[in-house]
Order: sequence, then C-alpha cells, then structure tokens
Amino acid sequence: MGFPAGAVPGIDVSHYQSHVDWDTVAGGGERFAFAKASEGLTASDAYFADNWAGSKRAGLLRGAYHFYHPNSDATQQANHFLQALARANGGSPHLAPGDLPAALDLEVTDGASAAELLAGAASWLTTVKAATGKQPIVYTFVSFWRSTLGNPKALADYPLWIAQLNVSAPATIGGWKSWHFWQYAIQPVHGVPGSTDMDAFNGTYADLQAMAG
Repeated sequence: MGFPAGAVPGIDVSHYQSHVDWDTVAGGGERFAFAKASEGLTASDAYFADNWAGSKRAGLLRGAYHFYHPNSDATQQANHFLQALARANGGSPHLAPGDLPAALDLEVTDGASAAELLAGAASWLTTVKAATGKQPIVYTFVSFWRSTLGNPKALADYPLWIAQLNVSAPATIGGWKSWHFWQYAIQPVHGVPGSTDMDAFNGTYADLQAMAG
C-alpha cells in the first residue's frame, strides 16, 4: 500500500481543509492539486478562489472539480460550476495552459437510477468540455461504480480519477482499461491543516504537463 512507483504526486482539497499554505505544499514535493469549486445547483466552495490562485502561484498544475447531485438538472449544475470557475479565473471558464481538465465527482445517487445518473453526468461533461476547451475527468469510488451503479461501461471515453484507499493498486472498473489519477490515501501534508486526500497521476510529469497544455 502507498504511493505507486513512478507516478506524479498531488493532493485534492476543499473547504474542509480551510486555508492551505500552497508554497509549503509545493515545497514538500506535490506537483498538482485539485480544488472543489462547486456542488449541486447552488453551493460554492468558500475557499476555491484562494486555492485556485494559490496553487498556481506556488507552481502546481491545478484542477477544479464539481460534486454532482443526480436529482438536480445536469446542465444547470454545469453552468453553476462554470460560473464558479469564471469568477476565480478572471471572468472566463476557459482553461489555460497549466490548468488540468475539470473533474466531475460522482459518488451519490440521491435516489436517481444508474441510467439517470449516467445520462446527467454525460450532459454535464459535454457542457463543461465545450466551455473549458478540455475533455473533463470522471471521479468516482470503486465501490460506488461497481456496487451502487452496477459497474457500467459508460463514460469510459473520459479520463478516470479513481478513489480506492489503502490498497496496493486500484481495481479496474466499468469500461476503463486504466486510470489517470488515483486517490489512494488520506494523510497529513505539510501546509494543509489536518489531513487531506492524496493523489497520484499515472504517468510522467511531462505527461501531466501535456494534459494541462
């Protein structure tokens, strides 16, 4: 168990971590960071703008994610995320070189069926790709995708950010043959209050730069 050999280290954060010292995070060896931007139709992360600016200022490749609620309109959720991104990004949701693709966090059903969730997620991803100029990422837990959704093969054209903690390697799910990002542990990190999610990119730093190009 632990960090996979040859991968690129990073973290993801939200308001739960409050104020992050991004220079210290970068000095500790992390190379990228995802920050929560929004959730559902109306919730915005209070620390997103600070995390978005601070991670770039510290030299990390940065990404933003949206926590999806399947019982709310997908296009409206996409627009809510894009508005949060635009506010933090100088007025435009378009992602510049150095910005990783946006990510969609799929981990609750809110009573929706698997088919409804997947259809809505596809709509969100299409809308956000058109606005940001980059193919978004799908984030999900192994157990959620396999057990709750029935291990569907949908959305496998999008890069996968897989969450499975404290294992030697993440399981294969759905139609994906491999993962791009792996959330593998929750640990203390210098510069972050308390603990935070630890992530790995499945490739070289040059590969990661190309993804953020």
